[in-house]
Order: sequence, then C-alpha cells, then structure tokens
Amino acid sequence: MDYKQIISACEENKHLINMVPMEHIVEFGYQINLNADISVLDFCCGYGEMLKLWSEAFGISGIGIDREPSFIETGKARLKNNRVNLIVGDIFAHDQTKKYDVVVCTELSGGSPAHCPFNSFKEGIAFLEQFIKPGGKLVFGKLFSKIPNPPQELIDFDGELPTLYDIYEETKQCGYYITAMVSDTTAQWEQYITWSAKRDLERLRQDPKNTEIGAWLDKWYRIYFNLRRSYEGWGLFAAEKL
Repeated sequence: MDYKQIISACEENKHLINMVPMEHIVEFGYQINLNADISVLDFCCGYGEMLKLWSEAFGISGIGIDREPSFIETGKARLKNNRVNLIVGDIFAHDQTKKYDVVVCTELSGGSPAHCPFNSFKEGIAFLEQFIKPGGKLVFGKLFSKIPNPPQELIDFDGELPTLYDIYEETKQCGYYITAMVSDTTAQWEQYITWSAKRDLERLRQDPKNTEIGAWLDKWYRIYFNLRRSYEGWGLFAAEKL
C-alpha cells in the first residue's frame, strides 16, 4: 500500500469545502467536457480547490471569488499554474460584462442564509446566468432531503430542503435540464463536519468560558449524528438549456 499517496490525497481533499470527494469532482469535470479552451467562474469558491483540480486535470482557465481572505490566501499558495486567479470580493459586485463557459456556485443550497447568498433557487440561477456564454453550463451545489418530510428540527437548522426530484423540477422551471451530477459520500461529510468543529474547538480553547461557542459545538455534532447523517444529502449539478 502506498501510504504517501494516501496522505497526499488527504492533504488535497481537506481543501474541498463540500461533500463530494476529489476524484468525483474530476469525474464531474469530465462529464461536462472541460478542456483547455473552457473558462470557469466560481462564486463562493472557498480555497479555489475545484478550480485548481480542473485546471490541473483539464487545463481550464478560471476565476474564483470568495469573501473570506484566509481561504483565498491559502488557495493562492496552493496553485501550481497561472491559469486560475483567486480574488477576495463580493460576488454581487463582480463585473458582468465578461462571460464564461461554465459558471459555478456551490453555495446555491437554499438552506441557512448564513451559508447561501440567495433567497431562492430561482434567484440564484438568475444571478449565475448573467455571466454565462450562450450554450454554456451552470454548476450548482445544493443540499437536499433524502425523504419528503424530514424532522422539524432539521428544517429549523437548515431551512426547507427539496428532494432530488424537487431540484429537477426547480431546474426545469428555470429553463434548464440537469446534464451531470455527483453526490456526497459519508466520508466527505465526516471530514466537513469535523473540519468545521475543529475550528470552533480552537475558538473555545482560546475562550473556554464562552458558553455560546460550547453550546454551538454540541449542537453541531448532535444535529449531524442524529439528523443530517440519515436525512440530508448534498449534490453537485450541471444544468444546460435546450
């Protein structure tokens, strides 16, 4: 067994702030026909890891935008070529005159307002398509419920979540069809949950008397182990017009 390769993959994978593993992100890029002539705009890009993977695998060029400076700083340090540019900024202030072959937003979840910049799925799609070339593709990430009526506590935590069929119907109502998709894995959820919890744990170590952080940390784990693990999923979808 090549332990160094496993460790290297873990290092790469920890910079993906979503629930789809690295190899599936590359497979998804293949499904949507990425190549060196394709330009990608990624809103709420995090560390820019998806752009990095696609640039290394397919040669795409791209721009990633995120409001968190530490994400962009770390992402820039990891880039291995100059075909990807990561910038700190407000996605709603981005130049709309330049168009791209693929426009991405993995925060198009429709869940908690703290994590989703749009009030509705339709609003998110309308925003993204302002930046797309004719015949281009939209790529969005979205939380979904695995059952039609999830427990109320999960709804209170993540907002009203659609089923996969609801996502298909919403996409079609916006004039698009889903042409590629990859979904979450348990391992990736576990990585995401503990990655976020470790950040809060460090804050609690620095301020051990902060009962709000401690309560949130307990709630974060309880919601995942009791509810999210069983009832909630996350998918990455590509959509195209007829």
